[in-house]
Amino acid sequence: MNKFAGYGFNKSHAAAYALVAYQTAYLKANYPVEFMAASMTFELGNTDKLNVFRQELARMGIPLLTPDINRSHSEFSVEVLPDGQGKAIRYALGAIKNVGSSAMEALVQEREENGAFCSLSDLAQRLDRA
Repeated sequence: MNKFAGYGFNKSHAAAYALVAYQTAYLKANYPVEFMAASMTFELGNTDKLNVFRQELARMGIPLLTPDINRSHSEFSVEVLPDGQGKAIRYALGAIKNVGSSAMEALVQEREENGAFCSLSDLAQRLDRA
């Protein structure tokens, strides 16, 4: 038993980590835009990590679109570029510093229920002030 404990635990974990590494590599290679959007959403509150992802997007040639109250979601999302020029990632409203995710979820819900915001005063009138 003692001899097995010296290598058995490590081997079983190495196999599990290898499977996760294979799945991660497959997703990044075959669904790069979706994979990066999900990875960035996972690190939503970590601005240092988001900067690393932004650099990786530039290296991969994937556009990162600016936040837009009429298009962004509270999490990072994938958008199809006009004229079928591929896909891009839209910056998450919830990733903006000092802006709460729950407030951005409420903004997105209001936009989906009542249409796009047409002005700053329209935005201020339609959102709950609390």
